[in-house]
Amino acid sequence: MRKTSLFVVAITTAAATLAPVSASAQRPRDFDDSWFWGAKAGVSTYSPTLGSSQSTATYGLEWLITRTRGGLYVSGDESNVSAISAVLDPGASGGFRSVNVHKLRRVGFAALAFPWSFGRLRPYAGLGLMVSVIGDATPVMGSSETSLDAAVSQRIRERSSQSGLLGMAGLQMQFHKLAIFGQASVSPSSSDFLLNNSALGFFEGGVRYNFGTSREGLH
Repeated sequence: MRKTSLFVVAITTAAATLAPVSASAQRPRDFDDSWFWGAKAGVSTYSPTLGSSQSTATYGLEWLITRTRGGLYVSGDESNVSAISAVLDPGASGGFRSVNVHKLRRVGFAALAFPWSFGRLRPYAGLGLMVSVIGDATPVMGSSETSLDAAVSQRIRERSSQSGLLGMAGLQMQFHKLAIFGQASVSPSSSDFLLNNSALGFFEGGVRYNFGTSREGLH
């Protein structure tokens, strides 16, 4: 969790350093009815089946369509997950088959609300859907084992992906068309997933750029 704490401190420090003295500096036309494209990086937290909480780096791209007080958010990212999970296997020692898990990829969709603005600062929160897919899930075989039961292989495949609710909250600071942001998101983990011992958490920061209006006829 030390990475998470350092990330939060860095975002807070940046916001305090860059915040403007005058609230009139923010121009609504640089935010309202706009297309934003962005890049982000941060820390993800996860817990493999029968394991304790771990954290790793995450990075990705995002797309944000805004109105005056709301927006549609879409993102895709990858986390450098490396852990040992497990699935039920009556033929294995202890009744569980260890599974090496590498990479976590996710696609998220959310409706966001931007209820207030304080000069350049805009807090936001939203709710949506996240699809998570494990990049590689490989069963650990004993030296005397030559094959894996078909039911166990199927169980591993079924537990290599999940979809679920996505909740997020963040703060955006805008400088005309360029914005920086920090956000946190969480998705409850399903019992039918290899990373299911606790909710998936993501703490990210990045930049967004306004590439123009999202409504025809607006300038």
